[in-house]
Amino acid sequence: MSSDDRNGSADDLYLQRSGTHGMRIEDGKLYPDFQLSTNPASNIEQESPGYAIKEFDIFGGDKEKVLIPEMDFRKLSNISSTTYITHGIHKHPAVFIPQIPDYLINTFTSEQNRDGNRPLVLDPFNGSGTSGIESKVAGRDYLGIEINPLSKLVSEVSTTPIPPSVLRDVEYEIVDRLAKTEDRVYTEYDVTFPGRTQKEHWFEQRAVRDLTRIRKVVSEYIDEDRIHFDSLTETEDSILRDLATKEADLAGMVNRWLVLMIANTVFGVSNADPKVSKAHKSSTMREKIDAGEHPEKRILQLYATHLHQSREKLLDLWEKIYDKREYADSTDGAVSQSILRENRAHKAEVDIRLGDARTFDVRDEKRLADLALTSPPYINAINYYRGTKLRLFWISDLLEDYFDATQLRQSMVGTNSAQISNTNRELPASIRDIWTGTTEEYEKTSLTTLDEDIRAIHEGALSEAKRRAFTTWRFFAEDMLQSICRTYEHLKPGAYFFLIIGENTIGGRHIQSHKFVADIAKNLGRFDSDISGAELDNPEGFRVVGIAIDEISTRDLFEHRNHRSGVIEHEWVVMLQKPSSSG
Repeated sequence: MSSDDRNGSADDLYLQRSGTHGMRIEDGKLYPDFQLSTNPASNIEQESPGYAIKEFDIFGGDKEKVLIPEMDFRKLSNISSTTYITHGIHKHPAVFIPQIPDYLINTFTSEQNRDGNRPLVLDPFNGSGTSGIESKVAGRDYLGIEINPLSKLVSEVSTTPIPPSVLRDVEYEIVDRLAKTEDRVYTEYDVTFPGRTQKEHWFEQRAVRDLTRIRKVVSEYIDEDRIHFDSLTETEDSILRDLATKEADLAGMVNRWLVLMIANTVFGVSNADPKVSKAHKSSTMREKIDAGEHPEKRILQLYATHLHQSREKLLDLWEKIYDKREYADSTDGAVSQSILRENRAHKAEVDIRLGDARTFDVRDEKRLADLALTSPPYINAINYYRGTKLRLFWISDLLEDYFDATQLRQSMVGTNSAQISNTNRELPASIRDIWTGTTEEYEKTSLTTLDEDIRAIHEGALSEAKRRAFTTWRFFAEDMLQSICRTYEHLKPGAYFFLIIGENTIGGRHIQSHKFVADIAKNLGRFDSDISGAELDNPEGFRVVGIAIDEISTRDLFEHRNHRSGVIEHEWVVMLQKPSSSG
């Protein structure tokens, strides 16, 4: 059925079935009900964007086609590459393609917010910092919350422009020092793995030897009192001084870069199969080890290669912000204050904090975020801790943030390592257990379907059925509820929250995450405050602007993955707005 063949009532029915009532159809496009006049992130008048119409037939389990707006971010964004500038500076699972934050930031914020300041963008599941990079280059301030110290490190490096002269001099110095190390294990720079993880299982002796050589050079360099400002050109010096950057700040930027490149090298020389998202010593890797083809024999050169390639990316970031045509050294080397004032990205601040999306409380940023966007982890689909632990163990003592490995493993949102023996709830748990609204209100939501899903998974024949059911309950009843509440608390009234979420199959049940998240978000005040951690009035919560779909092309997550948990082919964009009258 074509759009032209439908009458108004048929369109309304399609929209109601798809859970996007309030959208309008005009000129072959769907228009979500954004209510842009209350958006605090923009000080200019905007027309509401419309999106291509997509008919989707596996929605709500009714097998009937419904209309849904398609937000094809690769077409909506002006970015052609997913790895331009510092994107892809480190191999990270389930990456957020830069086209998503690029489009959302540049569409729903302006260079100044309604208060005349740079808009503040919040991402409570910071990940590798994709939103932070795009916020920085767009000239918006950024606040990222990240639970994994390695991901925080990746984000800090990828969002920080380091002067090209410093990058060059440090690379040459480190490579020279590596060449002068002895061909042996430096035991004082070796590491001990925590818990039951056996280092000898994951690393051949050759890898251990050369990783200690790299750690020796990097550790000694970090410990030295160096004056990086001596490497600066006059232009670079004037840029950093305008930012009030101190020598210690610049040294910290360099040190984090060098440490991250150790993690990059670890990824390439461990016995874990690089094509599998978790640490897994596959038969392919065993064959390579037995044949003497792994690890890389020139491990020091591998580190040097990572250093050079990342230097090129950081140079691209610097030149993206400080166009070399405008910032080329003049006769006196000075950069005019007018040029710096006109550069919107120059003073855009990036603040990435080690924290939990479910519990973060940035008091100085409460009710100050102009826009929130995030992509939470997939439920029960990938063990994020196992995907990064080997790299973390080799750099833990060089990180600025302390972490406890066991606590980190158990704290990851979406983790499939839930310990149901620690719960005091009668299983199967239900979302209804934590609902404080009326039964009539509850039955109008999709959460009744979620309770049915949890019960069916619990009673299923698959191994670990009870744990999978509890993991599903916890993902929505705690992880999503709490993180959405924290985001709500940190947003300005009228601000948007774009939540990009995937769906998968658990225990034979297709989990319609976007529907459940939308109903949780608009009913925040109807949940037990002891669980949500928020003192909200019934029925306080987000206004659901609409729901859109984005097809997944490669997001570097599912290559060679065991698909027992279902193939994730689409991601859903849940568009939320904090009511303008909210306190």
